[in-house]
Amino acid sequence: MRLKNWNNLFFCILLASIGGSWCCIRVDAAESANTEIWRSKNVASTQVTDQLCQKLQQRVINSLCQQSSESQTLDSQMPLNVAQQTPETTQTDQDPTEEFGDTQKQNDPPPLESQPSILPTSPSDSKEELLNTPDINYSQRRERLIELLRSPKSSPESDSDRELGLRIRLRPLELPPLPAIEQPVPKFKPIGYLQARVGYFQTTNIFSSDDSPIEDGLIISGLTLTSAYLPLGSKTFFNGSIDGNLIRYINQSQYHYNQLRFNLSVYQQLSQRMYGELSWSNQQLFYANSSDRFLNENSLQLSLGRRDPLTSKLTLDTFYELSINFADPQSRDRIINSFWISLNYYLQKPLQVGINYQMNLSDFTQRDREDEFYRLFGHLNYRISDTTNMNVQAGVSLGSSTVENIDFDAWFFSINYSLQLGRF
Repeated sequence: MRLKNWNNLFFCILLASIGGSWCCIRVDAAESANTEIWRSKNVASTQVTDQLCQKLQQRVINSLCQQSSESQTLDSQMPLNVAQQTPETTQTDQDPTEEFGDTQKQNDPPPLESQPSILPTSPSDSKEELLNTPDINYSQRRERLIELLRSPKSSPESDSDRELGLRIRLRPLELPPLPAIEQPVPKFKPIGYLQARVGYFQTTNIFSSDDSPIEDGLIISGLTLTSAYLPLGSKTFFNGSIDGNLIRYINQSQYHYNQLRFNLSVYQQLSQRMYGELSWSNQQLFYANSSDRFLNENSLQLSLGRRDPLTSKLTLDTFYELSINFADPQSRDRIINSFWISLNYYLQKPLQVGINYQMNLSDFTQRDREDEFYRLFGHLNYRISDTTNMNVQAGVSLGSSTVENIDFDAWFFSINYSLQLGRF
């Protein structure tokens, strides 16, 4: 750039010099042609012309030199200006990068290692009525006893009565009239329920990270449309449900997502205290900001449960489940073995407290990964009314994975409130 400016300067000076000399030559030639006629008159004119030529030449040279000087000054200042503007350009370029990074974070699926679908909930709550159904209908038994008492009974005649020729006629025992028994009005048996719920979940390691655990909370709100346990036989029942949840992080807002879940199950009463269940469920997770689906998971589950009353107020629940999961993406395909034990104590009819132990063993079938997950926690369940319920849980999670940087060690706390909106 500097070489080009110097060449332009040299060419302009040369042109100006030639032009000035040519002008002066023409003037000198005119003067020599009329020397004899105008010698005395044009001496002063020649001097003036020479001065004008010199001034013109000097003015052109000064102008070109000034332009060259300014050009050199700009050239000398250009690296400094570029260097001064480089941080501004870099800073300007960082903003789109940060925005792209934020957009990328928003588009990344939220970590699913501790998703709300595995929040601790008692597996036997939904089967409370089936497990606690009395085996004997006491009202029917009372009616049978009354009929037996009212029916007359004849006894055979004895041998002594025949010899004496006597006949004894037994008279039925007259009982005072019993008060009329009101026939119970058949209760309305709903076939389905609509339930709303809202909950809060807090943990010290929301993303199950080993390097830098992040403490955060989740607000979970949703609706459930579920059917009652419809009888298919004397001890076989059918149940179905649809769940929709909005899951929002307190601080990690880029990971907000929504959950849609379908479930169908067949319940079999194996004995008075034991039951089995075969169920299918489909879970779909969507980005909250774009509504694009990032997980579609189908699960086939086989479970066994048992309830043993230890005292009139103390019960022991045990539960085992085998779950085979097929997911899109396939990296989430896995087989899960779950074991649950819960010791519950009824302080009074609406209030229940307990301590629970949960173990999940996950084997991912499409990649080399195995997880061990454990929970030890206490719970308090308070039935406020026939349609409202509150549940509080607090405890510790433990576990590890064969994949690096995954650790399930954390403390957690949750509170959930549910309200039955209607039944049909």
